[in-house]
Amino acid sequence: MLLRSILDFILPRYCPVCKGRLMVEEKAVCEKCLADLPRTRQWLLPISDPQEGKKVFEEGCFPKLFWTRLPELQKAVAFLDFRPKSEIAEIVYDFKYRNMKNTAVEMGRLAAEEISPSGFFDDIDILVPVPLTKSRFRQRGYNQSERLAYGISLHTGIPVETHYIIRKAFTKSQTSVSKIDRPDNVMEAFCLGKRGHEMRGKHILIIDDVVTTGATTAACARVVLQEPETKVSIFAFGHTSH
Repeated sequence: MLLRSILDFILPRYCPVCKGRLMVEEKAVCEKCLADLPRTRQWLLPISDPQEGKKVFEEGCFPKLFWTRLPELQKAVAFLDFRPKSEIAEIVYDFKYRNMKNTAVEMGRLAAEEISPSGFFDDIDILVPVPLTKSRFRQRGYNQSERLAYGISLHTGIPVETHYIIRKAFTKSQTSVSKIDRPDNVMEAFCLGKRGHEMRGKHILIIDDVVTTGATTAACARVVLQEPETKVSIFAFGHTSH
């Protein structure tokens, strides 16, 4: 704590949302802004469907994105209702574009801490972040979804694996493609890595940062399902539903 105080005096830290100076005990975001995060709270809503034997969620929420394109999906949850260009969006912009890797780790840990009591992570074996292309990784220096995964792992103890899935093809950024064309843009973007066979018989949780149409995340999940007896679920830090 003393070292943190000294570092904060020399290099003050600021909340990406309100721009206020962070206190010593605060991590990536101030306590007030943390309390005001637009949580979806979807992890509190699922009910059992005795006919299907699956989880059914309220109309219009995140898992519905995958009902038709990924019927094998076990479960899915988004932590925040992401609103582009909002003050809250600055958290994502920090760890996605401004090299704030620790912000992603802390946000992943926070999300796991809040979601864990629902039992969402209980049967997950491995966390697999959506990979970047090699060129995008070199450009950015890190994978923000991987940083989120490590944050989730800090709380849950579930291991993170980054060699199971490879992003093999260069595609345009999904943000630059119309929603109609996004599935085609990523259809062949992923393939199994050299260690992909290790997923066999395991329950894989795909980790993504922000999901809009779900095209990229679903394409990655379909590669996971190429391994026999494998289950797949999805976690997104944010979901753009508007």
